[in-house]
Amino acid sequence: MTKKLIAEMNGALEKLANKYGIKNRAVFAPAVSGAAVEAFLKTSAGETRMLLPWRVERRFTELKNIAGNGTLEGISTLRFCAIASRNSATLEQLLYQKFDLCEYLGGANIKSLFAVFNGKNAANVIVKLANGLSCSVECSVMLPAGAEEIDRHEIISRRGVASDRVVDTQMPQSSIYAFTKNGEKRFTDTDSELFGFAPAAVNLIRAAFAVLSEPKTGKIWNKQSEKLLRITAAALKSDKTGKPVSNV
Repeated sequence: MTKKLIAEMNGALEKLANKYGIKNRAVFAPAVSGAAVEAFLKTSAGETRMLLPWRVERRFTELKNIAGNGTLEGISTLRFCAIASRNSATLEQLLYQKFDLCEYLGGANIKSLFAVFNGKNAANVIVKLANGLSCSVECSVMLPAGAEEIDRHEIISRRGVASDRVVDTQMPQSSIYAFTKNGEKRFTDTDSELFGFAPAAVNLIRAAFAVLSEPKTGKIWNKQSEKLLRITAAALKSDKTGKPVSNV
């Protein structure tokens, strides 16, 4: 993440805080290499706040609403898949995010898991939640360098299936496609207040705004981040031992 982008994100966060009368202030700081999220927050009091930007992403908030409002009956399984390029993410980073989504969308803590890795190329993990739900997590970093991440998240129930992708869609869709002499360009703007930012930056800014709006959120996410690191380490342990890991 470049210094220029960090500065632009800080400016956008400041404008949002002023617009909605939020008195709390914080700035983005680039995360260390290998961290699951590209940036974190430094509050005006000097405290660090970790961000879980996918929790404010529209498709996931909608899935959570569907899972909790009775639309689906008898939810049994969550099925997640994420495929990225090696220069954009590691298996550990992808798993960190998917494990959090297991708990966020599943509505319970992870109780146990069993993982099988193919070196540093791919991983399959079966997760059991405390409320009895099962989660299937498939991650890979074998896309060509520079390729856009492909992912899909499904909630399977006795009556109906909810997904963040259109039926039969395998590739993420963009709002606008421009075919120029310099190649294809794609544009997807989902937030009218943050027009021009890439989706990943929009999610980070919105996550930061959520922390400024409700300080308790930042403390909760800090604890969750620590737990996700332990769960990711448990997945690596399961692969090495060939056994499930409980009480993660």
